[in-house]
Amino acid sequence: MKLTDEQLSEALSVSEEHPVLKAIGQLIDDTLRDEVHNAIIPSLSAEDRAYNAGRAAAIKDLIAQISALRNGRELTSGQF
Repeated sequence: MKLTDEQLSEALSVSEEHPVLKAIGQLIDDTLRDEVHNAIIPSLSAEDRAYNAGRAAAIKDLIAQISALRNGRELTSGQF
């Protein structure tokens, strides 16, 4: 069963100190840092750099979506 935006918002409304939220945040932050690092390696081809930059952008979009849901806002595709 897919959760509604309201259900997602409620599920994410826990404290910043909640262990699950902290774990997810740490995983996302670590992955974003790694993808940004991978995108700026000097020896990369243009294709590999674009691929890694796209992955980092997708992670940033996920962070924005989680933040919006936690703050009771909705994002449209143009706001990512």
